[in-house]
Amino acid sequence: MGNGNEAATKLRVLLADDNVPVRRMIAAQLREWGYEVREAADGLEALERLRRSADSAARPNLLLVDWHMPGLDGISLCRQIQAIDEYRTGPHLYVLFLTVREGTECETLAFEAGADGYIVKGSRKELEAKLDSVRARIVEEAELRRTIAALQKDPSGVLVKREIIDRLGRRSGAGDQGPMGIVLLDIDDFKEINDTHGHLVGDQILESVGRRLEEAVRNGSVGRFGGDEFLIGLPGCDRETTDRRAREIVARLAEDPIATTSGDIRIRVSYGIAVHSDPVSLDLLLETADRALYRQKRAKKGRAQPRR
Repeated sequence: MGNGNEAATKLRVLLADDNVPVRRMIAAQLREWGYEVREAADGLEALERLRRSADSAARPNLLLVDWHMPGLDGISLCRQIQAIDEYRTGPHLYVLFLTVREGTECETLAFEAGADGYIVKGSRKELEAKLDSVRARIVEEAELRRTIAALQKDPSGVLVKREIIDRLGRRSGAGDQGPMGIVLLDIDDFKEINDTHGHLVGDQILESVGRRLEEAVRNGSVGRFGGDEFLIGLPGCDRETTDRRAREIVARLAEDPIATTSGDIRIRVSYGIAVHSDPVSLDLLLETADRALYRQKRAKKGRAQPRR
């Protein structure tokens, strides 16, 4: 096939055609070109496969679908796909029709149904050219998603400040999504760690804290808020649940020492929480959590501490 068979091997194709000999012939050609192919005998089977794999690693990149099939034809299948949330919001599922018909009328019907094009059956050259074009677009989009994801991540492995603020800001301003708790936490005496062991060790501790937070917070968002401070959003959590989750997270962070180039270092963490159930500004939530955080830190120190 064209160029870049290595890239093609990463792409998954679902082939839906009720004509068994034709389907097997096309599937064999696709596998020869390096694609991972799954077959569906009709539109209903294809729809079921798409639903099952929508949020899994087996999700197809490309659907090759026969125009005319019993039960659910290609046009109807294409329209049904538009109603599946994961395919509306996730990586684009490219849809190419396989048909014996050709002309502008077919092209118009295909695009109106949400397809990305159509291929006249029997034309190996056209199939190869179309797939080369789609493959290039899929690879380009995957690279763009990786770039965007990298820009959203802090060196500690969690979201950068602007990204966590944007996500939690949108969530806190919505009035129809239930409660949300936020946790603002920082590492006790982190400046002393930097001064004693150096900034390289400080960075190693921040990276380890980021990894532990990602492991501890499965249902929520984690971001670097600045310096040694981290911000966590916990959707669906009321005050009691947020405080319990915060204590569990802090215990996980301090449970084991962190391996650094200066040896194992144990850390302690302080936190403050805030919860909302009605639309409210994120700034107000952060101010509430910040005050709670510093009350806890002052209690630990046993004396008043100047605010930063």
